[in-house]
Amino acid sequence: MIASLLYLLAVIRRQKALAEIKNDLISNITHEFKTPIATIGVALEAIESFSGEEQNQRTHKYVQMSTEQLERLNGMVEKLLDTASLDRGEVILNTEPTNLVAMLDRLIHSEAMVQSGKQLNFESETEEILYPVDPFHFENAINNILDNAVKYGGDKIDLHIGRNTEAVVIRIQDSGNGLSGEHRKRIFEKFYRIPAGNTHDVKGYGIGLYYSLSMIEKHGGQLQLISTEPTTFEIRLPHE
Repeated sequence: MIASLLYLLAVIRRQKALAEIKNDLISNITHEFKTPIATIGVALEAIESFSGEEQNQRTHKYVQMSTEQLERLNGMVEKLLDTASLDRGEVILNTEPTNLVAMLDRLIHSEAMVQSGKQLNFESETEEILYPVDPFHFENAINNILDNAVKYGGDKIDLHIGRNTEAVVIRIQDSGNGLSGEHRKRIFEKFYRIPAGNTHDVKGYGIGLYYSLSMIEKHGGQLQLISTEPTTFEIRLPHE
């Protein structure tokens, strides 16, 4: 009897946790979708009211703004669809020899352009490290980890790549406050987000690191959180 009650209590807690995750995900998706949709609506209203000599120039500006927001919406949808495809095992990698040094250098510079308050550093032991990856999915996997460091880390983020006799090793380290034991255990769970006051203060769905882990493992590699003070993620891609 007691065992049955304990089992029932565990089931109820599990269902409650799943309901909270679902509600949080729906809330975050709704919140993030509202901004680009509202921006497009305002732009279209403005275009409708234009007249005079500046009409073409102003129309071009607002059409471009709408296009950018549509691309943003498309990116959000693609991220959710990619996660569903991973769960069903439907993602097919199109691998090709890729210079990972050039890829990471491009990623860190792109991130630095939009993160003026952060110090982002990139260090490589060599100018070229070729490895067979799917450029699209692997770049997204790295970008998700970088994005996570920007959101939750401190003001300094270090990205390093090198290789030894066993593997290509990539490390991403930030200067944030670190992670507690509970968060460390759950950091790669799908839809899990580190509580940070108002959940809308930090954008995201809680699928970035889950996607990164799944995609790197699909490449035959490993992704681990090797340190929490400072927070350091390590990717190991074994030599073929």
